[in-house]
Amino acid sequence: MSNATFNKQWNDAHQLLQTQVDYETSKDPAVAPRDKDAAFQHVAVLYIKYIQIHRKLESSYDQIVHPQKRRLLKDILLAVTARMVELKHHLVDLTATDTPPLHDVLLDLKLTPSHLSPSIPRFHLERQQAVTAARATQLDALGARTLRGAEARSLFGELRAGEAVRVIQAHERGRQGKLRARYMRDIRVQVQRERDLDAGDDEGEVVAAAVRIQRVYRGYKDRKVARARLQEELVFLGMAQPTRTGATTTAQLPSAKADANRTRRKVVQVQHEEEYQAALKNTKEKIAKVEGPDMKESMQDAFRQWYMDYKRTHGKFPEFPADKVWQAPGFRFAAFDGENSGDGEGGEGGDGAGGDGAAAGGKDGEGGKGGGKEEKGGKAGKDAKGGAKKPGSGKKGKGGKGQEEEDEGPQFVFDVSKHLDGVKAGCQTYGTVWQTKDESDNFAQKHDQEIIKVSKRKEVEAEIKLEVFEMLKEELKNLKLAVDRDKNSKGKKGKKGKKGKGGKKGKKDKGKKGGKKGKKEKDLTGNRTMESLVEELIQNGILQKFPHVSMSDIKGEFDYLTSSKSTEPVILPTMAEICRTLTEYCILPVCHPDATAMPSVRTLLLAGASGTGKTLLVNAIASETGSQIFNLSPKNTMGQYQGKPNVTKMVHMVFKVAKAQAPSVVYIDNVEMVFAKKVPKDDLSDPKRIKKDLLKQLKALKAEDRVLVVGCSHKPWDGEAKAVTAAFEKILVTPKPDYASRFALWREFVMRKAPAGAARDLNLSLLTRMSHGLAAGTIQLVCERVMTDRRMKLLRVRKLSTNEFVEQLLSLPPVNTDEDRLFKEWFEKTPLVKKRIAALAGPEEEDDPKGKGKGAKGKAPPAKKK
Repeated sequence: MSNATFNKQWNDAHQLLQTQVDYETSKDPAVAPRDKDAAFQHVAVLYIKYIQIHRKLESSYDQIVHPQKRRLLKDILLAVTARMVELKHHLVDLTATDTPPLHDVLLDLKLTPSHLSPSIPRFHLERQQAVTAARATQLDALGARTLRGAEARSLFGELRAGEAVRVIQAHERGRQGKLRARYMRDIRVQVQRERDLDAGDDEGEVVAAAVRIQRVYRGYKDRKVARARLQEELVFLGMAQPTRTGATTTAQLPSAKADANRTRRKVVQVQHEEEYQAALKNTKEKIAKVEGPDMKESMQDAFRQWYMDYKRTHGKFPEFPADKVWQAPGFRFAAFDGENSGDGEGGEGGDGAGGDGAAAGGKDGEGGKGGGKEEKGGKAGKDAKGGAKKPGSGKKGKGGKGQEEEDEGPQFVFDVSKHLDGVKAGCQTYGTVWQTKDESDNFAQKHDQEIIKVSKRKEVEAEIKLEVFEMLKEELKNLKLAVDRDKNSKGKKGKKGKKGKGGKKGKKDKGKKGGKKGKKEKDLTGNRTMESLVEELIQNGILQKFPHVSMSDIKGEFDYLTSSKSTEPVILPTMAEICRTLTEYCILPVCHPDATAMPSVRTLLLAGASGTGKTLLVNAIASETGSQIFNLSPKNTMGQYQGKPNVTKMVHMVFKVAKAQAPSVVYIDNVEMVFAKKVPKDDLSDPKRIKKDLLKQLKALKAEDRVLVVGCSHKPWDGEAKAVTAAFEKILVTPKPDYASRFALWREFVMRKAPAGAARDLNLSLLTRMSHGLAAGTIQLVCERVMTDRRMKLLRVRKLSTNEFVEQLLSLPPVNTDEDRLFKEWFEKTPLVKKRIAALAGPEEEDDPKGKGKGAKGKAPPAKKK
């Protein structure tokens, strides 16, 4: 695609974004939702629209090569990302579930669930590419282990000696029978050849043979062309996968062409960025050399003219403006009255700069004379910030009761987001600078020199102002001293005033401002370098390497059946919804340059049956964020760092290195045993030894540390529920795949090894139905047992059949349904699900907040008869 395509895509996103900003900033209480369901619809529509805008902006930023446009587009993209994550947290607060159902809203907007997947910014990985490559080299050089999940129990039993002998006998007999059949076939072919030679050549038979050969070949050729056309049509309609055979065919696929075009544009981006940086440097030097002396001279002339006019009018020299006043953009001496130096009463400055300085320079920070009215203005500003009020919040008049009944019901309060200002400023800049700019002569999309000149002229002027104004301040001071000296020499010497006791005023209350300081944590490895700590963690198998997995590699479908008005207390998500939630909770906040700009999650618990993809999700989070993984699982650290001081040192080292080399992921498998009430006797890993130090480190984690702690558990009910839920901010259940997800998994696992033609005859619907209740890891294991390397070599002789997979499925042990029940019961005890249950069961309590629904003596009302 061309530059014009991505410019148009950005323009389309700008139009949508401008509509969103206008809608959100209006904040008309008359159109505000009046109940919880309307509030959910309002926030859900905003959230979905921001996702669409985010996808367009991210795609445009990844492909646009203009360096100045990229800077503005990145600012808008970051602001939209932060706003989108904010809205997701608002949805979670409204619905009390981390995966709110949005199917009804999607139908109203005529969108598919695939439109709900937010794009992961690729610029973060590009920025981390050099660091990630250096870390990978270091891990390989020191022989780091590879992250692996918990060893699952063997689903296929081992063969006994008798069964193994029978299998070998059957294969040997089959081999001998094949050899015998091949030998007999060769004999028959030889006999037939001899008969044909003895029969002689007949001209009629030769012609008939030639006609038969032509007919067979023509039929074969036409059938091949028809199959090719049918395959092209099915691929075009999305009913079949494109063929993966042949280098020429693969290179001609649209996805391959798009990847090649993206690689080429990345090279152009680097070239244009280098040219832009060189132009910035050269333009600044040129402006400083050519226009710098004139700027300096004009500033000095304006200053001298100003203080001479002031002295002529007032008979004395003025006070030099405060630093906040003259450093403000657009400051001019001609508009400054010379009374406010930053220490006196408030005054007004020119061009909006003096006003800021006056507000900052009043007595005790109250703005001088205007301080008396600040309280009312502050209250008004607070009310304006709070958004729409609830009805009946003001004072009641005579008709207050009727008005309250008319406005009955809580009204949704608009939230105030600081990111809307960034979005609005970016849209305004785009509309004034780039939207209507004629770029017909800039086909290559290189930098705009005029914009560089304007920005660098302001920068040079600010630097010269900083240098010159310090000299002017000294000049004015010297003039005042000279005038005072002349006055003192002409007049009589007056009595010397007594010195005040001013020097030691502030010493009395010294040290009382901050209160008691908290006890600073002792650095147990303060005498060691970071390189030695990293090397020790790698050699002990705690800092590990991991396979690169992207979120798009994890297959799953969305839930199409759950309504947004569902009253189910537990909404179990699908794998696609888990991926979207992890992207918003863990990946997008880390990719943002300012980690505190949006809500983020520091601790996360993934609970699910074995094989549901918990460790795979951890690998995807680390891969998408460019993080490194520290494995603090009890079985991984078993036998290391014996003794309480050494355990404390180990946990301290892990979090110290994780914070120093952020972003990082601390992975703890079987985390329920760390918080278990009683550890089984056969568990020799002593998992509870890290509990105290781990909780201490979790409590000290901050968003700016960019450290994510992920615990995985396949039996969360074995741990103490209160301790587990208190340690982790978010708890997500990785589900077993539903029908749509299982169908996608079967297709993915089969297509991963077998070509499209070989898997065409498989009955994937039958396999999907038969695999009900199986985890994704079990389905993958079945495919690996069937599609071995030897079996793939025999595809030319014998195609894959559905019966081969059915035999492996039948040999699996029966599905344990009690495990699903235990997961659901445990998940109902988590704080967020409890909140949802209370919200669904207590509408009457919300209408009667003071508890007036109870009897006069505090007794509960009698239960209704069934």
